[in-house]
Amino acid sequence: MATTMPTDGQTILLVDDEEHLRVTLRDFLAFSGYTVLLARSGEQALKVLETQTPDLIILDISMPGMGGMGFLQRVAHTEIKVPPILVLTARTNLQQFFDGLDVAGFISKPCKKDVLIAEVRRILHTSNPVEPKASKMTKVRVLLGEDDPEMSGVIERAFTRHGHSVTVADTGPAVLDSAPQEMPDVVVIKQYLTRLNGKAVATLLRAMPSTRSIPIVLYHMIGIGDPVSDIAVDTTHINDFIEAHDSTDILDAVERVMDVKA
Repeated sequence: MATTMPTDGQTILLVDDEEHLRVTLRDFLAFSGYTVLLARSGEQALKVLETQTPDLIILDISMPGMGGMGFLQRVAHTEIKVPPILVLTARTNLQQFFDGLDVAGFISKPCKKDVLIAEVRRILHTSNPVEPKASKMTKVRVLLGEDDPEMSGVIERAFTRHGHSVTVADTGPAVLDSAPQEMPDVVVIKQYLTRLNGKAVATLLRAMPSTRSIPIVLYHMIGIGDPVSDIAVDTTHINDFIEAHDSTDILDAVERVMDVKA
């Protein structure tokens, strides 16, 4: 059965001139529980902000008329209340290109839906933080095995937001090289990792004297709304296996494992 995460009625303004992309992302975000407003240009987005107060703006940069850069420069000098802005663009070296502008995050086009929704949730959580719960957890040092740069960045931000530190290894052999050197508190591994899959990495970590006692969480990312599969996973050499819809699921699994060890 398809599931969605609670969104507390949050509203997103999606600004993009490509009709197919607008419709696709609108349907996806609506399915994920958000109310979605649409604009085809920077000018339309400014008109929307005169009457609506969205919680987040997803902004394309390359548009006819007032593009994304013009919109960012205009709202920087306006009295209109402007929510966090997530930039959607095909440009590379994004951080340097937007230096000095108030941007909450970047997603490169074409974007993966799981990366997009994870970044949306990160930004909304940061701009509307909830009261932290009392926790037994102290800072956890995480070694993350993830070969997708965008996804590793999303996962890393989720962990660092909760006070944990993350070292990323982008292949199975890199995890095996890093673990004895870093001696992390927990190793978090993608199930289908480049050059050596996560289960094989976990088995080898358990075989090495220096790393055999380190907790291991194995994860597999599934699409938003996709049901968790009924396929059994051998957990002989791992502490937990999670089919994750987003980075929050992985964070929760790690904190559960560390609480068990506490």
